[in-house]
This record gives sequence, C-alpha cells and structure tokens, in this order.
Amino acid sequence: MSDTPIFEPESGTTPEIGAAVTECIESGCRLLLLDEENLPGEVFDLSTRVLGDAVQRATNYGIQMALVVRDPGRYSDAFQQFVREASGRGAFGCFRTREEAVEWLDHG
Repeated sequence: MSDTPIFEPESGTTPEIGAAVTECIESGCRLLLLDEENLPGEVFDLSTRVLGDAVQRATNYGIQMALVVRDPGRYSDAFQQFVREASGRGAFGCFRTREEAVEWLDHG
C-alpha cells in the first residue's frame, strides 16, 4: 500500500457524495474511496446528476475516485453505461470489492 492517504467516509455513515469530494479538495487528499453501502440511492439514479457531477468535480480537481459496487447489474443500464464510460478516463473506477478499489487507487 502506498503512503498516499485515501479519504474514505466512516463506515455506517451516509455521506453526501459532493461533500466527500469537497472534503478531499479542502484537505488536499487526492484519493477518494466510496462504498455503495454507505451512499444514498440518489447516487445511482443518474437523473439526479449526483454521481456525474461528483465525478466531474473530482476530475477537475485531480482527485481519483473509486466506487465499490458489488453487483453493478442491479442498477439501471444507464448507470452501468456511465460507469463503463467514466472508468475509461482514468480518474474514476468502479470495483466489485474494496480490495480491488484500494489496489487501483494505490497504483493509479
């Protein structure tokens, strides 16, 4: 594991994804790890623009964002397509396990 700190909201909390990005920006942290189990459902409803706006903002500020989604197939086709497209740009990744996400953040 690298010495670069990874910001991860406390387990058992429901962070506002935009607030997590803001905390990274303000603290100078460049790695953000989010888990679907700790996020509100609006994140996975692309019509809310919550995830897209957060990914764009993180990208603009040079923050690498990893999202843990154990079964992407349980979400809409639009969500799955967004994840595939956004993951191809290098600043955002979606992973089935926390371990895969941390590995990507450490070596990204």
